[in-house]
Amino acid sequence: MRYQPVIGLEIHCELLTDSKVFCSCRNEFGGGENTRVCPRCSGMPGTLPILNQNAVRLAAKAGFATDCTVNAYSSFDRKNYFYPDLPKAYQITQFEHPICTDGHITVCGDKKIRINRIHIEEDAGKLVHDDYEGISMADYNRCGVPLIEIVTEPDFRSAEEVQDFVEQIALRLKYAGVCDARMEQGSLRVDVNISIMPYGSDIFGTRAEIKNLNSLKAIGRAIEYEIQRQAEILDNGGTVVQETRRFNDNHGDTKALRSKEEAHDYRYFPEPDIPPVLLSDDDLEDIRKSMPELPHVRMARYTGEYGLPHDDAQLIISSKAFSDFYDEAVKLNPDYKQISNIMLVEVNRHLNDSGKTIEEVLFSPSDIAELARMISDGKVSNNAGKDVLKIMFEHGGKPMAIAEQNGLIMSSDTSGLEAAIDEVIAANADSVESYKNGNDKIFGFLMGQVMRTIGKGGNPALAKDILQKKIGKE
Repeated sequence: MRYQPVIGLEIHCELLTDSKVFCSCRNEFGGGENTRVCPRCSGMPGTLPILNQNAVRLAAKAGFATDCTVNAYSSFDRKNYFYPDLPKAYQITQFEHPICTDGHITVCGDKKIRINRIHIEEDAGKLVHDDYEGISMADYNRCGVPLIEIVTEPDFRSAEEVQDFVEQIALRLKYAGVCDARMEQGSLRVDVNISIMPYGSDIFGTRAEIKNLNSLKAIGRAIEYEIQRQAEILDNGGTVVQETRRFNDNHGDTKALRSKEEAHDYRYFPEPDIPPVLLSDDDLEDIRKSMPELPHVRMARYTGEYGLPHDDAQLIISSKAFSDFYDEAVKLNPDYKQISNIMLVEVNRHLNDSGKTIEEVLFSPSDIAELARMISDGKVSNNAGKDVLKIMFEHGGKPMAIAEQNGLIMSSDTSGLEAAIDEVIAANADSVESYKNGNDKIFGFLMGQVMRTIGKGGNPALAKDILQKKIGKE
């Protein structure tokens, strides 16, 4: 590839408010087309917007989550354009004075991606395109849904960097309670601005904007296709046109929608019906204090202080509820790796099989902490611990009580162990002889027979020691 891609993003994130940003219509996904629309969000003459204060608070939290400066002063503007999904023919947004500026996120290990701004705006409606019939239909339920738009600098140089950034943004916003980031439902949508330039050049090419990408896979495919499309144009002596394009997920290509507008095309002017947003120092500090510990901070703690492998830590932080559960458990029993193993292997297996979430389980973090301690202290074996957890998952209950009621406490009674081992040796004389003649692999079979005989309450370490002594190898 002779060309270097240059990519910037505009990420639209729907805010988790109860109502829309300038009216009282419910802010929720689904429902019949055009059933959550009122005179205000559909722009009827004589209606006035009323700003949703929680939308402002959530936008500020998004700023703190992305290392932005959250501005004490911000204001709204009108962005004028004519398009079927915008019944007012203008969008209320923040142009001159956005609520957040100058942030960054580090991707792919050490690449810093700058965030130019985060601003609040209202969403437009949704056009449903029927490629076969060649028509588009408008659903205005989404009109007035509160959004933030995260605008980056053109710092990306690969699809992998873009995907990592979007994944991190989605996770941070979910942790902060700003957006559910359900890309498949459109609550987080990505516009990719992409151009290419010859390697070694510092002069950016003409960019195309690919609208409304709603999955990490689609983002990667669209970027790779667009790089190839623009490269072929330049290689054939053509000129890339600045335009807005749509990615067709079925065909894996992009198609032109319209010429790309510049800021002056929108005829921005101050929104006359909404006063400026003023946040005091106390307001900003109150919002900052409400922020949870974010996933990248937890990742550093898990891998650094706790010594967890990177992949294990990544799995834990992938869900805030799961990570919170883990944190509560290790506060009570700082056996970081043992608790990680229990949760990532056994708890996750039961969650996947049952379709439940960690919030729905019948046991608490303190129960997991106790179970981990029982295993580490040798009160139950690893296998018995799995049985205890299965019962906890299905019926609830305390680990120690479950282990005692089901005969899973490991016994250190050597006389009972020796009798069971003697029985196994007598029943498997040929295998014992084979082991004594150098077939070390047969020992695993003999241990399996011993454990089957003594049951899950037996002590494997003690049984192994006695068996080795009895058949002549120490």
